[in-house]
Amino acid sequence: MADAVAQLTSEYLDLVFETFPTAATMFGRHEHDGRLEDLTAERLDDFTRRLDGLRHRVTAVTPADEEEAVDRDALAAAISEALLAEEVERPWHRNPFEAATAVPGAILLLVARDFAPLEQRLADAAERLEAAPAFLERARALLDEPCPALWRQMAIGAAGGGAEFLAGTLGPLAAGTGLAGRIEAAAVSAAQALREFAGWLGDEHAGRFPDDAPFAIGEAAQARKLREVHCFDTTPAEFAQIGEDQIAELTAALTEHAGKLGGSDWSAKLDELKNDHPDADGLLPAYQRELERLESFVFREDLATNPEAAARVEPTPEFLRPVMGFAAYLPAGPFDTWQQGYFWVTPPPDQAGLRDHAHATIPAVTAHEGYPGHHLQMTSVNRIPSLTRRAIRSAVMIEGWGLYTEQLMADVGYYDDDARLAQLAMRLLRALRISLDMELQSGDLTYEAAVARAVSVARLEESTARSEVARYTMTPTQPFSYLVGCLELERLRAASQARLGDAFRLRRFHDRVLSYGHMPPTLVARAITAADEAEQRRPPDDG
Repeated sequence: MADAVAQLTSEYLDLVFETFPTAATMFGRHEHDGRLEDLTAERLDDFTRRLDGLRHRVTAVTPADEEEAVDRDALAAAISEALLAEEVERPWHRNPFEAATAVPGAILLLVARDFAPLEQRLADAAERLEAAPAFLERARALLDEPCPALWRQMAIGAAGGGAEFLAGTLGPLAAGTGLAGRIEAAAVSAAQALREFAGWLGDEHAGRFPDDAPFAIGEAAQARKLREVHCFDTTPAEFAQIGEDQIAELTAALTEHAGKLGGSDWSAKLDELKNDHPDADGLLPAYQRELERLESFVFREDLATNPEAAARVEPTPEFLRPVMGFAAYLPAGPFDTWQQGYFWVTPPPDQAGLRDHAHATIPAVTAHEGYPGHHLQMTSVNRIPSLTRRAIRSAVMIEGWGLYTEQLMADVGYYDDDARLAQLAMRLLRALRISLDMELQSGDLTYEAAVARAVSVARLEESTARSEVARYTMTPTQPFSYLVGCLELERLRAASQARLGDAFRLRRFHDRVLSYGHMPPTLVARAITAADEAEQRRPPDDG
């Protein structure tokens, strides 16, 4: 039966990679590296029909045991996510940001990752660049539904930033190679096509859809996504309340901790800490030093198995900075033999934004993105033999693990008092994300009101709050995933400790969780609980 699930996973990946070749590059399957998406309304409809048929075949599988059941259910959840994107969110029809970032994103994957000789990657990049003008023409035809003005403005900015990235990065990279002339000409043409796309958005597209369209997918669609994709029975309203409860709990914890630091107001103390930050030139070196310190600590304290893979700290590409306010991690593909990850740090748009990169915040951010967070997580999962477990990517597990590791480092005494206050404040932001995600997508909260709440509750600088909330409007159920996934993992760890008693070890627990890949945490908990209960029922070995 495991073979049946693996075969269906392979069919699913082939369908996705055939339709979206950039996804193939992201996953480390390189047979499509020279292609851009060739999308039309008819092709997207065909993709949706084939996905729906595949999902029915997956859910019809009868598993032999709980291990196979969670693999089946994780695959069904991944297919449901792709279906909901096409049926409900419809990004290629209503969000121009998707098309505006697609070309630079597809090129970035080829030039940022050193998975093949440079000239081979440049040859594929040239093919993608040459296909860009036609791709953007097709994208115009697909954008046939009303668009939120915020998304259009973000797309215009992203297209301009993407054009600068193509025009300024590829020529120097190709200099001295046999592809230099071809790359330069293709990059100039693709950059011009992006600028024309931005102009079209501000002119014809804006004229066609002059009214500001809502970005919310609606409470019913949000509930369906929670159920089918993330495997929760909890409703959006119930999650919103969980967010509010967590906000209250964390605000109290922050107030108590600020008292230990000699302050009565946690936000005033945090504001004071934000005055101590690296300058613009010292920003990346500060994160690099912390990454190295964490790497040493995590393996010295035996918190997880070392995946023996490098992580490189680099600035976030400019065209992505409007939706990446702090930092992000670009992993190696799960099917790549080359396993170096990239820890991106976003230089702020103004001097005030450096305050959100205070020395006190850097430890928790680096734990989340590096060790024992995403870098350790993803490079470990990329080595799992199971095709299904390497391929499935649940945001609730991925981001839940990242936030879980922030708290883990507090639990094992890594932070000083200043860093602990900052870490609690960052957890408060993730609690706020739960509420904002649910309320923005139900239509109960406007963008401006959400920005104001991010500033007042989480004490973000306004520029950071705007980029944060802008991302939330485009990614329903992604913002809630951090703290919700973290809480699931914390509950699972507590239950495992209770079952195993003195035999419990953090490293074994973490390795065990990661052995299930990035499937939804509720499925991981189901499998681990069943295995533990079966082990407890097993008679002792008299030998």
